[in-house]
Amino acid sequence: MRLVFIMIATLGLTGCVSLGSPSVETRAQPALELAQLLEETAASHPDRVEAASAEIGALRAALLTAHHTSPEPLPAPVQAMSFAPAPDLEGAQSLMYGAHLASYRLLSNAQIGWRQLGVQLPALSAAEPRIERVQLDQGEFLRLKAGPFDSRAEALALCAQAEAAGLWCQATHFTGEALPG
Repeated sequence: MRLVFIMIATLGLTGCVSLGSPSVETRAQPALELAQLLEETAASHPDRVEAASAEIGALRAALLTAHHTSPEPLPAPVQAMSFAPAPDLEGAQSLMYGAHLASYRLLSNAQIGWRQLGVQLPALSAAEPRIERVQLDQGEFLRLKAGPFDSRAEALALCAQAEAAGLWCQATHFTGEALPG
């Protein structure tokens, strides 16, 4: 009885997938694999097939019903999508955190300052320097920052070390450009 039931399910699966369509091979593959699995399971573990007989019967009925109904129409070809241009991130604020250590008017002074701060604060060896150009009432300045840090707490920890060494420091965003040299 089990073998007959398996054979009917296998024939039902095979018949349903052989209706013919542009992608029969790809759509038929899972059904053929299931039919093979059912046959192997029936041969080696007949109790499993008997336990699943209700589900197999429901699957067979669903497949046969699907066989006699007209297939759903395929979706219309996807039209070429138009995307908005990427936003201009020039001037956008970084999502990473940094430690603002000093401000300079000249790039060369910022480079010297970074080297001097590295001597005074060994923790800077693991950080990268960045400068942010800002326009203040007194003119343009280059803010020297160290970072990047994933959290404000990490930037504050570096600031605590800097302040313990007698330096000024303020946690901020890591916006800016890499310090050349």
